[in-house]
Amino acid sequence: MADKLVKRRSSMKAKLTTFSAYLNVLKSCDNLSNLQIIELETRFDKFNALYTEFDELQTEIEVSSDKPDEAYATRDQFEQQYYSLVALARSLLPGSDGKSQHRDSTGSEATVLGH
Repeated sequence: MADKLVKRRSSMKAKLTTFSAYLNVLKSCDNLSNLQIIELETRFDKFNALYTEFDELQTEIEVSSDKPDEAYATRDQFEQQYYSLVALARSLLPGSDGKSQHRDSTGSEATVLGH
């Protein structure tokens, strides 16, 4: 059972690495196109959901672990990388003050707080 949980956690860590690589490509661009911004917003929304999934899984691992200190260190490492990537993604979105511009279904721009 624990092996299956650890494998699932490894998959989540791989998603961090994939998102990090994607952000590094965007970071190298002088200006993001509208399509790149839309793609980033979509990927970022999905990436945000990753933390809840990780937290639940990691808690299960920690509770059942014979070596909780290792499990806690893994959580800390994941969270540091996760929050760093969240900050980078937000900085790449228009209005890095926590506001980004979205187009609603009518094509008008609407400001969304805290993305």
